[in-house]
Amino acid sequence: MKRCTPFIAITIFLFFAASVNAQVKNVQNEAEKQGTNRVNNKIDKGIENGFDKIEEGIGNLFKKKDKKRKTDNEAPEQQVQQNSNAEQSSNRINEEKAKSAQPDVKWAKYDFVPGDEIIFEDGPSADEENGEFPSRWDLVEGSVEIGEVNGENVIMFLESGKIVPYLKNSMEDYLPEVFTIEFDVWFEKRQSTSNRYFITLRDDKNQRSIGISDRLTVYPNGLEFLDSDKRYPGTENLGWSNEPVGKWRHIAIAYTKGKFKAYMDDTRLINVPHLEGNPSGVTIHAYSDKMYLKNIRLAKGGVKYYDRVLSDGKIIVNGIRFDVNKATIKPESNGAINEIFQLMQKQTDLNFSVEGHTDSDGDDALNQTLSEQRAKAVMDRLISMGISANRLKSAGWGESKPIGENGTAEGKANNRRVEFVKFTGSATHSNNSSGASTFDNIDAKTIEAKLKELPQVFSIDISNPTGMLNGVGTIILYATSQGNFGKMEILNIDKNDNYKLTAKYITYSPNGSVLSQANHIEVKGTYRCDLDKANTEDVTDADEDFQWGRQDETTTVMWPGQNEKSQIRVFK
Repeated sequence: MKRCTPFIAITIFLFFAASVNAQVKNVQNEAEKQGTNRVNNKIDKGIENGFDKIEEGIGNLFKKKDKKRKTDNEAPEQQVQQNSNAEQSSNRINEEKAKSAQPDVKWAKYDFVPGDEIIFEDGPSADEENGEFPSRWDLVEGSVEIGEVNGENVIMFLESGKIVPYLKNSMEDYLPEVFTIEFDVWFEKRQSTSNRYFITLRDDKNQRSIGISDRLTVYPNGLEFLDSDKRYPGTENLGWSNEPVGKWRHIAIAYTKGKFKAYMDDTRLINVPHLEGNPSGVTIHAYSDKMYLKNIRLAKGGVKYYDRVLSDGKIIVNGIRFDVNKATIKPESNGAINEIFQLMQKQTDLNFSVEGHTDSDGDDALNQTLSEQRAKAVMDRLISMGISANRLKSAGWGESKPIGENGTAEGKANNRRVEFVKFTGSATHSNNSSGASTFDNIDAKTIEAKLKELPQVFSIDISNPTGMLNGVGTIILYATSQGNFGKMEILNIDKNDNYKLTAKYITYSPNGSVLSQANHIEVKGTYRCDLDKANTEDVTDADEDFQWGRQDETTTVMWPGQNEKSQIRVFK
């Protein structure tokens, strides 16, 4: 009977293979009815895996037979032990050699950085009415409406459907040479070949003669584009269209003058170095019902971060995202944060004030608090990655500094941002329980003592052609024209607005009581300021405490007032 075992095993293998082949043909026929070759390819891979398992099982049968033969002619026990020890020793040596020969592999799996100018954005808005067609989109085919999932408005595909952004001049190419696209898609718990989305880089309703017809296919567990396909890490044992629990996936696309990259959650899956054709628009196609879409954003790419610092003194980042009404950083923010981290690693003299901004929705006070918490969360992340704490500080501005119109979705999206503002000197982070800053810890007695201790200066250089010399975070101590004294911290210097100064200050009376103070005062270039009265308009020579002046296009200076009592010092 033992001699018949291989024959029986081979017979079983051939029978099972024929059965599998018959089943495969049925599935292939079904897939062809759905008009997809991709499914066939995936099934073929499954068949190959099945054959591999069968062959492995037959191989194991023969291995067991060989092992039995070896035991029929066993050597004496001592010799077996010696052979075993020698084998173990040899294995250890081989393992050590293999370990030492392993290459030091480094792979940046997520390098996505969103564009810095939003050209289209849709949440969809909470103002959208449930059951209506989404107002910022146009329908190509199918049935699409606004729905609500877990209290949040989404674009709901009631059956297979295609939509395109509703834009002016949509028949023309509206995608720039460098752009990014982001969105979140829902995959229902199910295993179905229709469980996927298609993204086309043209407007299928208005741009039939231009654009790129090739589609990015978004599966629950991976992406496919042209001849490239890749699984999301950890899903290799699942079918391409199998979603076992139901989940949201964040998808991002980056296009840079012919280079095409696509990402799922926190991993780059597609990287095409030379994409032929010209992307001209966007079409999103859901292939079945119970498919939802949200947080869609198209953005124009921008200048490299370091070039922005050199030209503007700051970096505006729209790609750092947080959970709603929280300071919890979302995973898709990693690309932008990594870029800042790498920049600070390379430029060791570059220090940043991390500053949070919100749009105008919601309560002013809550927006202010939220912006402060989010800025601190980003700062703490960079510190945890290895950036020295004295090179970073944080601040929040709430909705007080919009850069776009809060009346449009795109304007609001541009206003929701994190800025990295360059400053000189070192940031001081307090370790006390109150969390007080250096500015807060300077009391009236300290100011008096420092004004006597520090040498008198006739001006403080703020900027010159090389950049900022005393920028954001600089603390200035002063004596006023009325014999009072105080402290001021520079919060912002706007190079695009005549180097306008934004600061906070406190002026004390000689007895140490607070005479005047403000957390936000603005002084335009070439303007005087009276810090006894918090006045920056029509200040007389007698009341002038300092003047914010311009000597040329890039040179800014602070001078003390003309009154002999006026003094200024940089706090050190």
